[in-house]
Amino acid sequence: MAQTKFDKQVEESAESLVVGIGRFLAGRPMDGERKTDATFWRTGTRVLPKVEGKVSRSSYRAGWQRLVFRISWLGAVGGGAYLVGSYPDTTAQTVRDVWENPDPAIAAAQTGGIGLVSAATVGSAVYGLATRKRREFMREWVTPLHEALAAPLGISELTDPRRYLHVPGNFSDDDVEIRIDVPTHMRFNEDLVADLIVKKLALENVSFTWRRAGRDTHVIVKKRQAPPKMSHLSDPGVREILVKMPESAPLIGFGAGKKKVSVDLDHGSPHVLISASTGGGKSTILRTICCQFIHNGAHAYVLDFKRISHT
Repeated sequence: MAQTKFDKQVEESAESLVVGIGRFLAGRPMDGERKTDATFWRTGTRVLPKVEGKVSRSSYRAGWQRLVFRISWLGAVGGGAYLVGSYPDTTAQTVRDVWENPDPAIAAAQTGGIGLVSAATVGSAVYGLATRKRREFMREWVTPLHEALAAPLGISELTDPRRYLHVPGNFSDDDVEIRIDVPTHMRFNEDLVADLIVKKLALENVSFTWRRAGRDTHVIVKKRQAPPKMSHLSDPGVREILVKMPESAPLIGFGAGKKKVSVDLDHGSPHVLISASTGGGKSTILRTICCQFIHNGAHAYVLDFKRISHT
């Protein structure tokens, strides 16, 4: 027997219903169009290629987050329907009272509406003031960085920069890390990306740590700690460090992060060569070494051709 048009419509409706239920339970977009790289367990970081138009924030959510939201929404709707169904007489009486004497309800609605509008206005103003600096920071630094990196990284310009560019407001301070989530593919030039980051954020003396293995691919940009330009015996903690140094290993200076720079003349080579240009600190380093040796009871012989460097 030939299938009628009505039967076909029923089958198509049933198939659409099954597909819709599957998308609902899987946390997938109900329209079936996947716009970001979000999965059921992982939130999205970038828009997929060839996607056009504005991408909503919900598109970046993981599937389980969408599923929780949908179930909560259904629970709220079902709870309201249950209350109405459980107390039909009360509900009907309330509707009749409002219909016969609407003035109190209208007055209450007006008062409540004014209160809601006032609260929304105040809340919007407070939110605008609280996020003003963040918006300016995004407009001044993060968005230009995204526009520069989108093409080299091979990601869509529609991607929300906040999803993969984790740039703190104090990114130029010492010990502050900048994290940029990069695509899992290996088709971009690390040197080009690093150069763009340095130029767009006006960074100097930074290090790049790349992680390209697995799914959590990213780069950490961190400002290198510069060694102190000068250290004095009166500086906090310097005298204590000098006292603890071995007799055969005089303290020469401090590196980045106040790391001790020293040479052990017993365990290493008994010779030290110091090479620097004029004014580079050769005499100062030799005086520092000699003073520590003399403090520990050694004898120092100084051959000073200029006769003024070691008075």
